[in-house]
Amino acid sequence: MNLLHSIKAHFENSNVNVVIEVPKGSQSKIEYDKEKETFIVDRIINTEVSFPFNYGFIPETWSTDNDPLDVVVISSQSIPTGSQVEAKIIGQLDTTDQEGPDSKIITVPISENDPDIAKINNVDDLDEKIHEKIKFFYKNYKINEPGRWVDINGFLSKKEAEKTLSDAINRYHQHFHK
Repeated sequence: MNLLHSIKAHFENSNVNVVIEVPKGSQSKIEYDKEKETFIVDRIINTEVSFPFNYGFIPETWSTDNDPLDVVVISSQSIPTGSQVEAKIIGQLDTTDQEGPDSKIITVPISENDPDIAKINNVDDLDEKIHEKIKFFYKNYKINEPGRWVDINGFLSKKEAEKTLSDAINRYHQHFHK
């Protein structure tokens, strides 16, 4: 089963499906290989930082960087690679890297999955320490990789994140003719 093509982006409500690639606490950059239909270790992060959140993608999306749309899942617990999580969008982190714009949709699991976090409804509800951890991670995780970098452009609203998602869904249908 190809996780990019076999899982819907949206539920009947406004929640999204997220496929977890990197569990919270990992220093391995794991990516889903859509051709091989498996998870691969892209690289080990060459700094002392680890992912302070779960990271993955939304199926049936295609971003401007020619990959599925990146997603941060703020959770109290680590979620294993390959897990599918129903999450609600709360905002977006706008970044640019050496390849160009690279948005990260910010989500939290629905209440049945993580009741302590599910009370959060928009990115402004996050504790400032969480904002700083996210920005610090993205600013520093490529710091020891020659020619690679990330600029943090700021957090965007839930509405702007939903527009990014809509654009990525449309791009997916155009790119894959589905």
